[in-house]
Amino acid sequence: MEALRDFALSYPEVAAGTVCNRTSFKARGKAFVFMGLYDDYYDVMIKLRDSLPTATKFAEKSPECFKVGAHGWVTVTFRLDQTPPPGLLETWIDESFRLLAHKELIAMLPQAPKRATTKKKVKS
Repeated sequence: MEALRDFALSYPEVAAGTVCNRTSFKARGKAFVFMGLYDDYYDVMIKLRDSLPTATKFAEKSPECFKVGAHGWVTVTFRLDQTPPPGLLETWIDESFRLLAHKELIAMLPQAPKRATTKKKVKS
């Protein structure tokens, strides 16, 4: 959790606060990730668009760990002794920041990494 917290705070103008027993990370007042640490588990809530099909597949396979909610918000929950797939949460935090932060802040970032999509090209 500490590494994810540091990762979220590495984005421009991000401040941490508390909302509903979770740590919220906001850039210029716009929250892009929420993290909760509890006795035997932790959760991370982010907003997705491009990665939503992937999150939905994870939710179908592991509904105890992945939940896709309204408007693209995804909650990932793991026991403290579990580890998410490497780089997954960092990628999703990045996507959430880019979806929700002000355009001036997004412009300060390097280009977003290419994400695999499930869309097929239509032949003309």
